[in-house]
Amino acid sequence: MARPSQLHAALTLEEFLRLPEIDDHPYLEFVDGRIEAKVSPQKKHSVIQKQLMMNLDAFSQPRGLGETFPELRCTFAGRSLVPDVVFLTTDHIQADSQGELINETFQPPDIHVEIASPDQPAKRNRDRLQFSTANGCPLGWLIDPERKTVEIFRSGGSRERLTEDGVLEGAPVLPGYRLPLTELFDWLKVRRIKPSGSDSPDPGAPIS
Repeated sequence: MARPSQLHAALTLEEFLRLPEIDDHPYLEFVDGRIEAKVSPQKKHSVIQKQLMMNLDAFSQPRGLGETFPELRCTFAGRSLVPDVVFLTTDHIQADSQGELINETFQPPDIHVEIASPDQPAKRNRDRLQFSTANGCPLGWLIDPERKTVEIFRSGGSRERLTEDGVLEGAPVLPGYRLPLTELFDWLKVRRIKPSGSDSPDPGAPIS
């Protein structure tokens, strides 16, 4: 089977955005004139994506600060990327004259999150986050479920690596947001839901 970059040679960004299959699975991205396919997520990736979005929204939405979006296509600075999680501040969530969301996002994320997959080169994720934070994104996170680390990318080129005893902070986009990495990676533990009427203890307890 031909690779995505072989199916459509020498496309412009505008031509790429008109392709009918770019939002099929796997999602296609446009990077420096190449078409690349995203890696399909597995369980650890999906759980972190889901729980992180709920955690960010629980902090941001009551304060009117913004909202998270899963795999939202962001087209800016000559690329069209589909980050694993995008956070947009309220003033960057555009609406039409009827007050409904405008689908297209022609701007960088306010927070760009990538979640590492075992079969995906780390260099690819770092390149994406470096690109975003060099082109208008204030904050990027690379979450590695296997190594239990998070790399922080900031505009201006600074980088920081947090280990499992660190705390993920949302400044400058979400001042006051704090997520201990022990809590983040605890989401990966298997939990069983207690059936209604069951006498089994601790419905949310991890399996030992």
